Amino acid sequence: MPKHEFLTPKAIANRIKAKGLQKLKWYCQMCQKQCRDENGYQCHIRSESHLRQMDLLKENPSMYMQGYSKQFHDDFIKLLSRRWGTKRVHANLVYQEYISDRHHVHMNGTIWDTLTDFVKYLGREGTCAVDETPKGWFVSWIDNSPKALARQEAIQKKERAEKGEEERARKLIEEQIERAQKESDDLGVEDEKFTELKRSNEEDKIKLNISLVKSESSISSSTVKTDSSTTSTPSTNGSTHTSISFNKPTSQKMSLSALAKKSGSLNMERKKRKESLNENGNKRKDNQSREKERNYKDREYNERRGEKESLNEKERNYKDRDYNERRGEKESLNEKERNYKDREYNERRGEKESLNENGNKRKDDHNRERERNHKDREYNERRGEKESLNENGNKRKDDHSRERERNHREYNERRGDRDRSYDRESKRARRY
Repeated sequence: MPKHEFLTPKAIANRIKAKGLQKLKWYCQMCQKQCRDENGYQCHIRSESHLRQMDLLKENPSMYMQGYSKQFHDDFIKLLSRRWGTKRVHANLVYQEYISDRHHVHMNGTIWDTLTDFVKYLGREGTCAVDETPKGWFVSWIDNSPKALARQEAIQKKERAEKGEEERARKLIEEQIERAQKESDDLGVEDEKFTELKRSNEEDKIKLNISLVKSESSISSSTVKTDSSTTSTPSTNGSTHTSISFNKPTSQKMSLSALAKKSGSLNMERKKRKESLNENGNKRKDNQSREKERNYKDREYNERRGEKESLNEKERNYKDRDYNERRGEKESLNEKERNYKDREYNERRGEKESLNENGNKRKDDHNRERERNHKDREYNERRGEKESLNENGNKRKDDHSRERERNHREYNERRGDRDRSYDRESKRARRY
């Protein structure tokens, strides 16, 4: 049947069919050929190229199975890591995305029969985190690369450092509070306590009783001038008492303006003391914060430097390990290739030796056959000569015997003629 032209409807339909996915049971993994129907598949498996591939598969089936399985595993993990990362996703969705490529490695050429077996294998190997649900199997990729591990380690270090900084800051604040309380107690500064205004009976009137009592500190700080000095008088017990006398003693009741002035001076002193304490505390806090910031920067710089060094060391180790692995793979491949070539050379040499042995056997058989034929021919020639000689002798004998018989017969005939003539003459003589 002639082939359809390029732009004919039939050729276009065939190309459209060839683009899409076909049935898996009509795909040959060894030849990487997709057939459209049962007839085409049966024709393909009877072809010479397929039979040659099957002969190669029979020699070492495990090598091909492991190779296809490794390629399927690597392509699947590459798609999962690049398309979804470490997210949780349905395994069948990833597989549908994977088989959308027409030239992918089919699962019938691997060591796994179903997608469930492959997902369980990923879970056992620790490549992915798998879990079974009523909706099916879900997978999530586990990133075990050196960069990801270094990133996680850096995040954990940062979290530990932040927790340590918070704890240290809290302890410093508590120490500052305790120190400020001790200093306030030593200076005699009392904290102001505010209470609620409560009445036991709502009908009573509200009365404000403002009474200010002088403390020793206020008396000592007041500017009252004394005219008389202190005198010591002996007591009956022998002890001395100190007394202070004023020229103009103040009355017990003071005016509201004087009380307001005194209370204002006391409040100013308290405010000044608090401000001085706050300034000292702020200076200490600033110094401590600067020291903390300096220490934090130094520690962060050292951590970053250590992380960079560790990353560089890990990267160097990874590159060295990768280089060694590649070198080992190349050496193993070269070793396999050398072994294969040596085995092939030995097979060819054995075939040649066997062919030479067979050729030598054939030559020996041929030589023996030639000798046998030569002997047989010589024997036959000698026998033929003997037979020819015997035949010639027999012929001579026969000729001689025939000659003798003929001579004897002629002799007998002559004798008979003579006898008959003699008889006739004797009869005539008798007659006469």
